Amino acid sequence: MTTESLAFPVGVVIATLATMVGLGGGVLWVPFLVFVTKLEPPVAVMTSLAIQIAGMASGGLATIRQKKTDPRLAGVIALAAVPGVCAGVWVQRVVDPHALVFLVGLACIACGLVFVVAREDHHFLPTREVSLRAVVPYLWTATTLSVVTGLLSVGVGDFLVPILRNRLRLRMDTAIGACLVVMTVNAAVAFTLYLLLGGSFSGKTAAFGAMGALVGGQIGPRLADRIPDQTLKEIFIYGLSLIGIHALFNAW
Repeated sequence: MTTESLAFPVGVVIATLATMVGLGGGVLWVPFLVFVTKLEPPVAVMTSLAIQIAGMASGGLATIRQKKTDPRLAGVIALAAVPGVCAGVWVQRVVDPHALVFLVGLACIACGLVFVVAREDHHFLPTREVSLRAVVPYLWTATTLSVVTGLLSVGVGDFLVPILRNRLRLRMDTAIGACLVVMTVNAAVAFTLYLLLGGSFSGKTAAFGAMGALVGGQIGPRLADRIPDQTLKEIFIYGLSLIGIHALFNAW
């Protein structure tokens, strides 16, 4: 099996995990593309975005069909996120490629810490819908956090899910569904901007990865209610920590 075709099974696994708990797949894709397929960091970022468009769209459509996503909420947050994505793309154009690997390592560890410190209040009754007025005070977080999508192809779901869950009192599956839609839009915007700016990506790796992501994007939402959240979070925290340390070591 070539390194390009290896992206298919990896895509199934990453997309399943990402769509299951609302995580951004980029935090796993970029290390794989850099350290396994040996792509240059800027090429890896763009390839990761191409794959995520397929995976996140697949998962997002699955949650919409299952009526787990509030389209109004997802649309408003996605619109607020676009300026941040554009800023991230601009920053990436002036950042040294080796620094990108270092930043990916920091992002992995940061995502793991978010899961460690996030505390859920189990004493409230979660809801599937929230007024747009209630969302407005938190839109700045979508704009700010989306910078990392344009810069590193890291999805914002890692950070937005706790906010939607704990601040807006949304059901976990509704928060995940909204983030999948937002991350699809973010990845599409970032990928388009990189194309317009003359960026390049590995078409063969992206094709295999996208096929795997399409499969995993359908599996994740169906498994979301069958595996304890805490178990998934613990596994993911350990995995992110190891990947982050590895990336920091190689970029030092």
